[in-house]
Amino acid sequence: MKPSKPLLSEHLLTDGSVLYSSSLGNILIGCPPEILKVLMVKHVPMPDTIVIPGTLFKYNSSQACLEFPFYHFLFIQQGLARGRKFRVYATRSTCRKLSEMIRVTLIGPSIDEMLKAEKKLKIPEHLDHEKVAQISKEIQFLAPKDKNGKPYHLEEMIEFIPFEIGDKTVVYKAYQDHPEMTVERTGHNHFTVQCSNRFDCTIQIDQPQSPVYPIKPPKVSKSDLVSKTVFSVQCLGASEGFDPTQPANGFLLHFNQKWYLWDCPAFLRKHLESIGITFEDVDGIFISHVHEDHLDIMETISDKKRTKIYSSPEIFHCMLLKLMAILDCSYSEAQARYDFQPIYANQPFELSGATFEVFYSSHAIPALGLRLSVVGKGKTSRLFLSGDNLSKRMIKVLSAAKVYSTIRKKEVNSFLPDDAKYDIAFVDTGGGAIHGDLEDFASNPNQVVYMHTGKKLTGFPKNHRLLKAGQRFIIHR
Repeated sequence: MKPSKPLLSEHLLTDGSVLYSSSLGNILIGCPPEILKVLMVKHVPMPDTIVIPGTLFKYNSSQACLEFPFYHFLFIQQGLARGRKFRVYATRSTCRKLSEMIRVTLIGPSIDEMLKAEKKLKIPEHLDHEKVAQISKEIQFLAPKDKNGKPYHLEEMIEFIPFEIGDKTVVYKAYQDHPEMTVERTGHNHFTVQCSNRFDCTIQIDQPQSPVYPIKPPKVSKSDLVSKTVFSVQCLGASEGFDPTQPANGFLLHFNQKWYLWDCPAFLRKHLESIGITFEDVDGIFISHVHEDHLDIMETISDKKRTKIYSSPEIFHCMLLKLMAILDCSYSEAQARYDFQPIYANQPFELSGATFEVFYSSHAIPALGLRLSVVGKGKTSRLFLSGDNLSKRMIKVLSAAKVYSTIRKKEVNSFLPDDAKYDIAFVDTGGGAIHGDLEDFASNPNQVVYMHTGKKLTGFPKNHRLLKAGQRFIIHR
């Protein structure tokens, strides 16, 4: 008996992405920036399978932004607990590189990989091996684990399946009276999806893609644009990848007539255009870590210049693996797109008349926080930025498990002590297993700004506030 209605539905999401849903499972073809937020806003089923088109980037946007659909499957849908793996279909070459991209963003690089990053980058070797070994222990402890506490191997969580032009595959097998669901690759960006009914899908991107939320930061005034003394911080985004209402993380630092980015959110060029500057005006980008809600890799490169990147060598190495996957290029070709300026934890350095000091925050992959001092008229202003960092609750868990060395335990418990004076401190209050909590900073007397959360936090002191995208803070003039 034939079904009374089609068993396969098509959902047109945004330029470059279509979802095909059935009771057997859901296939996403095309994976542009922040596609998870689009899925959430449109209230459509979440995919467990993604097909990557042949066009891997367009208009400074990656078309293989897998991380957050995969994280949703892993942590929200609890896909592994249901006995399923996330699946990605792409060309053979793309599969290999995407696998490396997901590995370093979910599990993190191995200790050997971190220690050899400088050699691979062909730069002088200055990494502190003890610090790197300590960070590796934290990463291993926080890695996803099975019910027996054993860390998952990547291939146990996600399967990358080569899918070339002319290939046809059964994505979901027939079940009872439900026929099988197949996908055929008929061209570079052309696919046919079939069950009881059939759809032909062409991935075409005719204009730059846009976010599902508005980007409306205040423009920087002409006087501030040319001022030699103003020190300001503008928040491009303050939330995370699971929040569809606002942008993810990025800060624009302006001092001594220089512009520096701390992290690089999706749709960066739209943010900068709204503020009144261009990507070419940016003097350099600091990369705290390579999670996709902090780093839209394609937004970091330009055909007009080699972008200056400031980060620790092992983080930059992971960044290059991401770029290799999207450009489908070699390691050396990816590295050639940047002017890399290595920086090292707890080693202050001067840049454009300011003093920077980065430190390793405690996170699921190697990540940095920042202390910044800028000299003004008669005073030196100080800024603190925690980076993504564990809550004190989780720090106690790692301490009890003897993950931290004595020195590291003291450090992570005193990143922002109550007696340290800052003009402004931006702190992670995202909650959960790998982010900070509101109560961690309840007694801090500084001007404290809560970031990396889509939650509506309340009940905090008068000198504290919840960060909103677009907010600009004048530290001094």
